[in-house]
Amino acid sequence: MTGEPGSRELSAAQRVKEFLAARFDPNSQLGLGLTASFVIFVLALWAFSGLLDAVLDNETLVRVDSVVESWFHLHATPAGLAIFNVVTQLGSPVVVVLVFVVALYLWRANEILLLWNWLGATIGGKAIEYVLKNTVHRSRPQYAAAYLYGHSYSFPSGHSMGATVCYLLLAYLIASRPNATRRTRSIAFGVATAIVIAVGFSRLYLGVHYPSDVLGGITAGVAWLSVCGATRRFVAQRQAASA
Repeated sequence: MTGEPGSRELSAAQRVKEFLAARFDPNSQLGLGLTASFVIFVLALWAFSGLLDAVLDNETLVRVDSVVESWFHLHATPAGLAIFNVVTQLGSPVVVVLVFVVALYLWRANEILLLWNWLGATIGGKAIEYVLKNTVHRSRPQYAAAYLYGHSYSFPSGHSMGATVCYLLLAYLIASRPNATRRTRSIAFGVATAIVIAVGFSRLYLGVHYPSDVLGGITAGVAWLSVCGATRRFVAQRQAASA
């Protein structure tokens, strides 16, 4: 009887140790990748929630937004506006074209799980953006009309969110190829990150978004990507177990 509590305690400790080891296993679909997805989701959601709270409560962040927007308006040049009007197209309509092209490639390659993950992430991200914009109802900056087509709300930035989801997920698809080298993976994610930053900056330069809109789009995109990544891993694990 005296050894029974100790045995149970040892058994519990062993189970915790095994659970933690499984969560950090780099070779398991439900290991390190899933743990990283969970951590990224929590951090991104925390950042987005903080931005949203500040936007809704008209705190200091909103005043900073107005100062930054006015600065860009005063310092923008015709050449700069022309350049960033081209750069901003990487957020849309280039993303729309990429969604179709990559989906067609994955379908022809019979990568069905990645195909559904790609469509779910990109199209689902657009739906989330629509819901967020029409829930928050934040008005656009005062100088935005020159570069807008039709009416839409400001928070979060759809270009920034769409670029985050599309280009980072495309980088993952490239990096996850069996023959991808470390250099290829680094370049893929480096280029994707640079495009996201460039698109976000273009929205500020053109005066169609506040800084918090851009940050909100990026953090919302990262949070959604982590959910899609975790879902893909669960499905892949289930398919492997039933094979």
